[in-house]
Amino acid sequence: MKKIIVLISILFTILNAQIFDRGPTIQHKISFGLYSPPEIETGLNIGYGYYRYIDDMVSAGVGLDAFWTNYKKVSSVGIADTTGLGQTITTQTVEVDMTSYLLPLMGTVRVMLPIELGSFSPYTNVSLGWNILFNNETNYVTGEQTFRFFNGFGWSLGAGASLGLGEKSSLGVETYYRSAKMKANVDETELGLPIYDELDMTGFGVQVGLFMNI
Repeated sequence: MKKIIVLISILFTILNAQIFDRGPTIQHKISFGLYSPPEIETGLNIGYGYYRYIDDMVSAGVGLDAFWTNYKKVSSVGIADTTGLGQTITTQTVEVDMTSYLLPLMGTVRVMLPIELGSFSPYTNVSLGWNILFNNETNYVTGEQTFRFFNGFGWSLGAGASLGLGEKSSLGVETYYRSAKMKANVDETELGLPIYDELDMTGFGVQVGLFMNI
């Protein structure tokens, strides 16, 4: 938790640095899309970003995303029945229900690329920050419920293109790669060796974003 507080303080200090003293334009970004870590079902990813322009080509800011996914282990019980139209009816029982919530808090630098693509303006961005994950698992077979908390350093690299909608708004489509390897229960063995649980939520995503300049 201390690392998260320090990271937030650093990000807001940077946003108020001397390089922004010339009255920069503030930009808000609201995005939604899909994120797909390996061996985990693809889920919805939403995000909000706050940026300040350094000049016409570069902006810097902070963003918070929220990704969640749910997994259920089910099995059929009893004998399948049919409707009068011949449709099969099966009775399902849930054995395990697991939900994960990933919250990446990132500082981002966004650079507009000097490339002409018709009405589209290509850009790229690099983000560094901290990943936080909450995992809630209910095992109905054993009657156990487990809540886990993971966190760790993360980064992402994205590229996209925006299309102007109005004088102060644009719509962007972006694909990105997110590195999100996190740890929990960090401790030492009796021999003094480090030991911890690790969860890797690294993956690729695609999102649509609405940019609003103020």
